[in-house]
Amino acid sequence: MRRFVCSIFLTCCSVYLSSAAQAEKTLVSVRNVTIEGGLDIGGSAFYLPNVNFGAGSYAPRSDGRYSRAQSPSYGELYGKPILSGRWDLGQGYAVIGKASALGAATLGHGDAQEVSQTSGTPRSVYLEEANIGITLPVHLAGNRQQVTVLGGRQAFAVDDGFLIGKGTYSAGSRGAWWYAPRFAFSGPGVIKLEGNPVRADIFMLENNVDNDLDRGYDRPKTKFVGFDISWFRNIPGGHGENTYADRSAYITLTYFHVRDADTSAHYDYSYRGDRDGMNVASVSWGGTLFPVKPLGISKNFTFYGSFVSEQNSHAGNGYKSVEAYGMYFEPGYRFTMLPWQPQIFYRYTRYGGNKNPNGTVKRSYDNFFLYDGKRYCYGGYWPGEIVGMYLAPLSDLEIHQLDLTATPPVHLLNKEDSLKLGLHYYDLSLVHPSGFGLKSVGRHISNELDATAEYALNATTSASLAGGVAFSGPSGRALAHSGVPGGYPIPDIGRHAGIIEVYFFKHF
Repeated sequence: MRRFVCSIFLTCCSVYLSSAAQAEKTLVSVRNVTIEGGLDIGGSAFYLPNVNFGAGSYAPRSDGRYSRAQSPSYGELYGKPILSGRWDLGQGYAVIGKASALGAATLGHGDAQEVSQTSGTPRSVYLEEANIGITLPVHLAGNRQQVTVLGGRQAFAVDDGFLIGKGTYSAGSRGAWWYAPRFAFSGPGVIKLEGNPVRADIFMLENNVDNDLDRGYDRPKTKFVGFDISWFRNIPGGHGENTYADRSAYITLTYFHVRDADTSAHYDYSYRGDRDGMNVASVSWGGTLFPVKPLGISKNFTFYGSFVSEQNSHAGNGYKSVEAYGMYFEPGYRFTMLPWQPQIFYRYTRYGGNKNPNGTVKRSYDNFFLYDGKRYCYGGYWPGEIVGMYLAPLSDLEIHQLDLTATPPVHLLNKEDSLKLGLHYYDLSLVHPSGFGLKSVGRHISNELDATAEYALNATTSASLAGGVAFSGPSGRALAHSGVPGGYPIPDIGRHAGIIEVYFFKHF
C-alpha cells in the first residue's frame, strides 16, 4: 500500500481518548496482587464518490484479475480484550505485565486505495501485547525517579509518534486498514527513566511483519536500538514523565540505529527497502515553549515541530547511500477570550524526495513507524481524508495545512459530554514529480477541505462524522493515472473526489 509509504489509516484518535482516562475493571485483588481487565471496541464506515479522482479502486480477484469500484463503500470493526497485572513488592518495587489480543474485520469493497489491500472481507484474531517487567525507585541528582524495565510485545511511542509510534501494520488479512488499531512492537524491550523534568527511554525493538498475512504490503522487517531523552514541563497536576498529553512543553532528542532490516523491497519497492544499517536522529519540540507575556499569549500560543535526519552509507536496492530528511513546523493559537474558544494552527510538512529516480543517493524520506499523532483526531500527519489517505505518497511530498476547531457550549446527552467542530484544509504537492517518473507535470497534487464533528459522551465513549471534497492538480491526476493496474483501460480522470465517513469507539 502506498499510503504507509507512510503509514496508514487515519487517526485512531479514539486510542488517545481512551488512554486519557481508562477505567479498567478490577478482576482480582489478593493482598499485593491486582489483575485488571478492559475491552476496546470500534467501528467505522466510508463512502467515497469518484474515489482517486475517478480512477476508482481495484479489488484483486482469485483469478488474478481485478474488480473496479468507482465509488466504493466499506466498513471496519475491531475488538481488543486487555488484561493487566501488578504485584506490589513494597518500597516502590513492583512486577507488572500486560496481555491483549485483537480481532478485526473489513466489510464491503475494502479500503479505497487504487489497489485495495483489504478487499474480500478479511478478518483475523491475533496477539497484540504480551509483556512483563519491573518498576523500581531510583534517586538521581537528589530527585526521586522511577525506572521501568519492560520486555516483550508492547506499544511504544516517542512524543506524538511522528517518528516512532506504530509497530504493526493493519493491511491484508489483518483487516481494519483505516482504523489501524494495532500498535505493538516486539521485544526485547524498553528501559524507561521517568523523572521530572527529565525523562528518557532506551529501547531495543522490532516491528511485527508478515507479508503472507498482509498480501505483500507489509513494512520491511526492522530491528532497531536507540534512545530518547526529553526535558518537559507539566500541566497543573500532570504526569508528563509517563503521559505525553500532560506535557505543557517539551524538547526531545531521539536516535536509533537499524541493526537489521529486510532489504527485499516488499513494500513500495526501493522507497522502503534499504533500512539496514541506517542511522536516524531527530529533535522534536512542542507546547508553550515560547511564552510571549507582553502580548498576553503565554498560555494560548503553541509551537510544535520535528526535524528528522536519515543517513546510511551502506544502503541497498542499488543505492550507495541514504541522505534523507523530514520535518514539520506547527504554530497554533487558541482564542480563549472568544465564544466556543476556537483553535487554529498552520502546519508546514516536508518529506524529502529523489529528483532523479535512477540516482545512487536515496533522498526519499522513510516514515518508519509513523503514527498519525496523539494531539488531534482529525488534522494529524495524514494529509486529508481523501487524497492523503488513499492516493498521495508520504515521501517526496510538501504539505500546507490549516486547521480550525471550536467547541460549542452545548451538551447533547449529559452534562459531561462535548462536541468539537472542525474545518481542515490541505494543499499537497510533490517535491520532485520526476522522482515518480512523472515528466513535464506540475507539482500540485490537490486541495482538500474536510469538515468534522467529534462527539465525546465521556472519557471512554466517542464518535465522529466527517465529510470532504478534494480538487485535483496535475500531479494528482498523473498519480491516479499511473495507479491503474496494467492492461486495464484508463478511466476518465477528473477534478473532484469526495468522502463521507463515520467512526465510533468504546472502552469498557
